[in-house]
Amino acid sequence: MPLEPPPPPKGLIATFRQVISNSGDSQTSLSAAGCAFFATLSLFPALTALISVYGLAFDVQTAEEQLRVIKHILPPAAYDLIFDRVHALVTQPQSSLTLGLVFSLLVALWSVTASSKSILSALNIVYHAKETRGFLHFQALAFGTTLMAVIGACLTLALMVAAPAIVDYLPRYLGYVGVTMDSFPPSLHFLVEQGTPVLVRWLAPAIMLFFVFMALIVLYRIAPCRDRMTSWRWILPGAFLATLLWVGVSIGFSWYVSHFASYGTTYGPLGAVAAVMMWLFVSAYVVLFGAVLNAELEERGYRRTVRKEMGVPVKGTDH
Repeated sequence: MPLEPPPPPKGLIATFRQVISNSGDSQTSLSAAGCAFFATLSLFPALTALISVYGLAFDVQTAEEQLRVIKHILPPAAYDLIFDRVHALVTQPQSSLTLGLVFSLLVALWSVTASSKSILSALNIVYHAKETRGFLHFQALAFGTTLMAVIGACLTLALMVAAPAIVDYLPRYLGYVGVTMDSFPPSLHFLVEQGTPVLVRWLAPAIMLFFVFMALIVLYRIAPCRDRMTSWRWILPGAFLATLLWVGVSIGFSWYVSHFASYGTTYGPLGAVAAVMMWLFVSAYVVLFGAVLNAELEERGYRRTVRKEMGVPVKGTDH
């Protein structure tokens, strides 16, 4: 008996409609809420781990300044809460790599794994994947994901610190020591004078966004429990869109909270915590939205490939 071919692949418009529909269901909202809850509980241990690891190789005073890049994507109360904690960690005496520090760091990382496990489980739901990895395998994956995130964040902070110095050093490295503005064509005067400060100013946010983009790529690749890892082809679109949406939605949410929402009035002393949790919910929702897009595009590609192999006409629909 011949195998039945899969349904025709949907057109791009119909696919995007399906993405909106799937990401708008209650399951996605509940998954994002769970991720936000565990991420809120893991926030301070994560900051402790970040500053501890960063301080082993770099000057922790530079971390405080670079973290100001998140000021425009967080509600003011939430930013103050996080920045005050970072300031407290930075001003503490920094320990060398001792057994006590390693133990404290491992405890902090283990606390953060609760958040990693929640996002791994949420991505399983998006891909309709059943968790078949053993307990130790799943725990190790969650811990490894946490460790990679912390190390990646540390390297990102280091690059954000080093970028302005690199821009300043580059002309001398290229042999332009002592070169004055008169050495450049008049048409380039404005570009050189204005371009360098703008480049330095936007390097830090650009590096941070690149880190977010790469982190999402790795997460979408390894998180779902599947027989095979998701192809890069079906990872990049969701990671790219999720990164852009995260920036836009975060800035919009920060503006909304600053001008309209009254978390402080409603929740009192817990207003900052409520704002952080809501921002984390929005962020988790965007991450899951990117995963839903990837899953739908992958399903569309699977149908197209199978129908081609079976010699069945491939025709998308936009309804």
